[in-house]
Amino acid sequence: MLTSPLEERIDRIGRSIRQIARNLGALGFRFERPDQVLPGPVPDTDQAIARIESEIGEVPLALKLFWTRVGGVDLCGQHAAWSGEIYPDPLVVYPPAIAIYELEQFLGDRQKRLECNFPYLIPIAPDALTKADVSGGMWYNVDVPASGDDPPLNDEPHGTTFLNYLDIAIAWGGFPGLVNTQDHTWPIKKIVRSGESECRE
Repeated sequence: MLTSPLEERIDRIGRSIRQIARNLGALGFRFERPDQVLPGPVPDTDQAIARIESEIGEVPLALKLFWTRVGGVDLCGQHAAWSGEIYPDPLVVYPPAIAIYELEQFLGDRQKRLECNFPYLIPIAPDALTKADVSGGMWYNVDVPASGDDPPLNDEPHGTTFLNYLDIAIAWGGFPGLVNTQDHTWPIKKIVRSGESECRE
């Protein structure tokens, strides 16, 4: 069965995230929610997408493909020996259930939300401060109806698209908050390397 370039990109991203998760585990990284690191697509994904599209509008194709081919991701956690950045912004992509929860919140107060210019948005991840258990701001999100196959990722500091953000996260071992940190001790090369080579420090 032929796959599109976008599907191929999603599959590549999924493989890279799975490798990073394996490497982090091998390096002794302690995940906050081990069962949510990369659980895979959930059974009701198609129904969740259909619900959002029937109530609000088209879900961006890149997100639909990510949900159906990769699922959700949660790399929150810590390593006792790694330092230099308080807010490394670990990669998180919420599963569809969070989008449905936000949909219910929106539908329950649609008129007031629209009057306050707060339309329905699909939550993608908490912001970097919230991930570090500090009171933060607006969660990263994408617009619905979709503005394109690979939509802008709103309220995220890199000012890029959803898939480009995932690529940045992958390049930084799942922690895009390290981009502008010069003196951190996170072993990025070990975290991102592929293959079965030994990862232990």
